[in-house]
Amino acid sequence: MSTAVLPEMGFAQEFDLEERTQLGSFGEFVSLNEGDVLIDEGDPQDVLFMVISGLFHVQTEVTGRSILLGTLRTGDTVGEINMFDPGQASASVVSKSFSEVWRIDRARLERYLEAHPRTAARFLVYIATQLSKRLRKMNGKVAMAREAMLDSF
Repeated sequence: MSTAVLPEMGFAQEFDLEERTQLGSFGEFVSLNEGDVLIDEGDPQDVLFMVISGLFHVQTEVTGRSILLGTLRTGDTVGEINMFDPGQASASVVSKSFSEVWRIDRARLERYLEAHPRTAARFLVYIATQLSKRLRKMNGKVAMAREAMLDSF
């Protein structure tokens, strides 16, 4: 495991140096080049990633066409849902520049939870908050799409 320190960004922004070092050592840092696939839609997925640097596109394939769902930048996380409910990735995540991410899989997260429950609780609250914000945003988009569809009749 890496002994590199998580930078003060995203969920690690509120952690002190010791906490960022502890959590950082449970995951690993990965570098990607432009065009590299971080997550491939349909593949088994149980990993959480935090973008350390770079830009990523979150995309899905619909009738042979790539649809951009969103972008990820420094400090953003991806993979939260499958970290807690392992399954197939619902979208692909592709690096659009030279990038670095920190990754932690479910087994390592569970070991971290046992070893550092106080910091882990703060980490999990951050992840739950991010998921809640994304759900609210998606609910708003669905409501707008539904209204637009009803207005067209």
